[in-house]
Amino acid sequence: MLSGIGKLYKMFVVLLMLVIILLSGCGQTEISTSNSEFPMTFIDDLDRKVTINKVPQRIVSLAPANTENLFSLGLGDKIVGVTRFCNYPPEAKEKPVIGGFSKPNAELVVAANPDLVVATNRHKEFINQLESSGIKVISIEGYELTKILDNIKLIGKITGKSKKAEELVSDMQKRIDRVVVKVKNLSQEEKPSVYFEIWPDPLTTGGAKSLLNNLIETAGGKNIVGDVEKDWVTLNPEVLLAENPKVVIISHHGASKKTLSQVKAREGWKRIEAIKNNRVYYIEDKDIVHLAGPRIVDGLEVVAKCIHPKLFE
Repeated sequence: MLSGIGKLYKMFVVLLMLVIILLSGCGQTEISTSNSEFPMTFIDDLDRKVTINKVPQRIVSLAPANTENLFSLGLGDKIVGVTRFCNYPPEAKEKPVIGGFSKPNAELVVAANPDLVVATNRHKEFINQLESSGIKVISIEGYELTKILDNIKLIGKITGKSKKAEELVSDMQKRIDRVVVKVKNLSQEEKPSVYFEIWPDPLTTGGAKSLLNNLIETAGGKNIVGDVEKDWVTLNPEVLLAENPKVVIISHHGASKKTLSQVKAREGWKRIEAIKNNRVYYIEDKDIVHLAGPRIVDGLEVVAKCIHPKLFE
């Protein structure tokens, strides 16, 4: 009798061990599935064929927008280098600095020992330099809202954060759609002409290839230089007066200290319709309209309120 009980006990132990092994195997399968997409090959925004062999563990960001994207996906612990202009979220300021945006320090980047550098198209020559050192680099740009969403999903896929990226993009898309729905039935006459100033001297705004142009058009406005196939456009003051925009939005990209009252007091500006009707707006947080990251939807909503205050009360 006791011998029979002993045999049953041994069988139970063996079955229990098999169950544990199977469950452990399931966990390993799930982990391997997350890496099953590697090596991953894609074309970046410089039309370069890039292959990522594994989930990156040490990442350097060469642009504030890229840094925001990485942090928004919960990758802060993997960031080992940022530019001195990367100040959001606040944790970004605690990361090692590898130089400026336009001129990163190659030695500092290499010393950070990254297995991925996230750059922009403005870093083309620097990317060649890094790749000659055997460092993997991708370049992403976001001059349209849809492209910003795509970039976030791409970063999520590369870093093993696809689910988080999909959730973030879904939330951003819903907010974009709410703006689009409110302005989609406006006639051309109901879409006011807009001058969006990013620098005061010389007068500088965003052309057809700028993110600002995409924000204005998505928010139901007409960019006064929306037909100029450039990113940044400098304007002669007389040209601006001739365009006579109905809405003026100021958000200087840089260290300008111009105030709204100073803008309104410019010579000849009293003739502009936006000044006459008090349709001049100052966006203090410039990064929400200049950086191609998650906060761009905040910028879109603010721009929409400036252009159509009654629709977005």
